[in-house]
Amino acid sequence: MSSAVKLGAWGSGESGSAYDITVAPQRLESITIRSGKVIDSVAFSYRDKDNQLHTAGPWGGAGGVDFNTITLGPDEHITEVAWSVGSFDLKKVDCCVTSLKFVSNQRTYGPFGNGLGTHHTMPVLNGGTVVGMFVRAGEYLNAIGFYVLPPAPGPGPAPIVEESKPAGGEQ
Repeated sequence: MSSAVKLGAWGSGESGSAYDITVAPQRLESITIRSGKVIDSVAFSYRDKDNQLHTAGPWGGAGGVDFNTITLGPDEHITEVAWSVGSFDLKKVDCCVTSLKFVSNQRTYGPFGNGLGTHHTMPVLNGGTVVGMFVRAGEYLNAIGFYVLPPAPGPGPAPIVEESKPAGGEQ
């Protein structure tokens, strides 16, 4: 069984507190996002190598007007994440996660938040999947990173994870 690879984090490495999981993820089950103009908090559930269910979060603040839970189907997995990082002028926050979007092998969820700032995207190719997250957070999500699980060993090419690329520049 493959081990998840930790990628990131993107955003402010100095604001908020660091939050991470302690048991290695193997399958993402659900994601809950609290948002308004920016991402206020994130929580998720995942399964480990022994198929035990774990929950993480909520990490971040209790603000925001939108509360969305994504529940992945049994054959569904996250193949791409897109997000933006920028300032939240209304609250005088220099750097926070301003949007999140998750793309599965079956549908797209989001974007959540206003998306102002620098846009990033992380597709996971060749059968890999996003299985978890880690963050820096206070009142808002200040930075986010992801756990990516390569496909099970076997014939075929290794997964390709493209580096985060600005998709729209500063707004």
